[in-house]
Amino acid sequence: MSPRRTLRSPDPPEAARIGLAGLDAGPIERAFRVEAPGESLGALPLPFEYVDVEVEVRRADGAAIRARGTLGARAVAECRRCLEPTRIRVRASWDALYRPPGRVTPGEEGVWALDAQSGELDLAGPIREELWVNAPAWVECSRDCPGLCPTCGVRLAEQDCDCAPPEPDARWAALEGLGGRSAGASEGASEGAPEGDIP
Repeated sequence: MSPRRTLRSPDPPEAARIGLAGLDAGPIERAFRVEAPGESLGALPLPFEYVDVEVEVRRADGAAIRARGTLGARAVAECRRCLEPTRIRVRASWDALYRPPGRVTPGEEGVWALDAQSGELDLAGPIREELWVNAPAWVECSRDCPGLCPTCGVRLAEQDCDCAPPEPDARWAALEGLGGRSAGASEGASEGAPEGDIP
């Protein structure tokens, strides 16, 4: 982003809003932190503690305004395997185009309505969207976390337990062995077919 003009200030009550006064003189750049983002940004995929935002706002074609920036957020949530508190960091770049409401097509990606009368740009929508897109679907403290013993609840990464392995579910007994036969039948059916051909 261009360092032509930078506005830095403590978080105002509406931290995800930027005043547009003076925008005609050149781009506005700002860096700020959104505290308690679950309250100011709306429903989020994780309990984020804060979101750091850097943004450049400039005039686009016609009455449109473009906002480009980066964000970094931190959350603490339970690992889905062992239930231990796990720190998650999200970093993303984002690009949003604001147009007058009459020029916004429903479902148009990356385009937001601009309330020209307010004199402010509301960044909550694109920031919230990037957090949803970039947050992990599952929280895990590590990829190889063994989780908890389903019988005694011991955290298996820290100690072993003497619990007997769980008994197989009798409802699946009729399916035992079918995997091998299916694989063989599949291999026989495909013999002789040229690689890459679609039958």
